[in-house]
Amino acid sequence: MDTNKLMAYESRKANTTTVWLLFLFLGWSYGSLDKIGLQILFYITLGGFGLWALIRLFTLSGAIKTYNRRIAGQVGLDNQEMATLNLL
Repeated sequence: MDTNKLMAYESRKANTTTVWLLFLFLGWSYGSLDKIGLQILFYITLGGFGLWALIRLFTLSGAIKTYNRRIAGQVGLDNQEMATLNLL
């Protein structure tokens, strides 16, 4: 595995624990995953009046994995390297 690609991935990936803590305490999850428009809408609707926030509890882990998979592709990691990082 190319060390430069791995370092680039590690510096840009979303940390699962950090994203979860930001969501649980501040309602901040979409912003952490480069979806600022959705984050603003989430805040304006007060988390979809709670329903959106409840759904997000079940979808956040998958969203983090999808975001990290996209970052891995952007830095040039191939499928075998992504599988090694448990992204596939």
